[in-house]
Amino acid sequence: WRWLQQAAIVKSGHHNIISTFFDNEQAVIAKYGKAREHIALLRDKSTVLFEVDATELHSHPRLTKKKFDVIIFTFPHTGVSNFACGYSGPNPVSIESNKQLIHDFLKSAQHIIAHDGEILITLKTSAPYNKWTFPDFAEYEIEPKSNHCFDAQLFPGYVHQSTKGHVNCVNNGMAKSYVFSKKRKHRDENEIGETGEDDEFSASTPFALSIQFIVADDDDIQTLVMEVLSLPHDTKRDVLDIRRQLPEAIRPDTRQLKRVLYQMEVLKKVKRGAPKICNQKPTWTLA
Repeated sequence: WRWLQQAAIVKSGHHNIISTFFDNEQAVIAKYGKAREHIALLRDKSTVLFEVDATELHSHPRLTKKKFDVIIFTFPHTGVSNFACGYSGPNPVSIESNKQLIHDFLKSAQHIIAHDGEILITLKTSAPYNKWTFPDFAEYEIEPKSNHCFDAQLFPGYVHQSTKGHVNCVNNGMAKSYVFSKKRKHRDENEIGETGEDDEFSASTPFALSIQFIVADDDDIQTLVMEVLSLPHDTKRDVLDIRRQLPEAIRPDTRQLKRVLYQMEVLKKVKRGAPKICNQKPTWTLA
C-alpha cells in the first residue's frame, strides 16, 4: 500500500527517490490489484528495490553508503492480527511485534539519514495503535523533533490498504506523522521555541501516543470472523453466535457485523447458509 504514496510523491515531481518493498515483486502484484501499473510508474521515475527489510536498511548493499534527506515509513505493520480470538482486548503478540518493528526501523534508519535529514513514521492513534510506544532514545543517534496530523490529500491517489492486501481501503484512524532527526549537541532554547515544535514530543519528556479509542475497522472484524469460522463447531453459526465469540473489547454491534459478513460474501470468503430452526438469521461458513 505504501507504493501508492510513493507513486503520488513521484507524480508530484520529486526525484532522487528510492522506493522499497518488503515482499518480492510477484507477491506485491498478487496482493494489490493496481500494483503493476504503479510499480511501472515508480520504475520510470525512481529506483525500485524489492525484498528490503526496513529493520536492516543500513546493511542493505544498495543503501548502506547513501545518506537520505527524508525516510518515510507510512502505517508500518508486521501483519500479525490486531485482534485475535482468546484475548478480551488487543492481541498482545501484535502489539509487541509492531513495537519491535518500529524500534528496529528507527535504529537502522538513523544510520542512513543526512546530518540534517528526517525520518517520518505515520501511525494511527486509535486502539490498539496507541500502545505502539516509541523507544527510549538515550542510546539512539536520533531524537523526536515534531508531530503533525497526517493529511492523505497531500498524496493524490493515495489509499491506505491492509498489509495482507484483502481490504481495498482502511480508515486512517486519526493518524499522525512523527518526525525524528539527528541529535544536536547544543540546543538553543530560544530557537526551539521559535520553531514551533511540539513541547509534548521532545527528547526531554516521556513520550506516549495520544489515545482515542474507536471501533475496530472492518478489516479487523473480517480477520476475526475468519478465525471464528475456522474453529471446530458442532452447529452452524449465525451472526449472534459469531458476535459472542469475538473479543469483548472490540465486539462490534450486530449491524456492523452483518455488513462485514455480506462484504465477505461478495468477496467469496464466506458462504451464507439456511437459517437455524429457532430463528430466521442466516448461518455462515467459510467459502
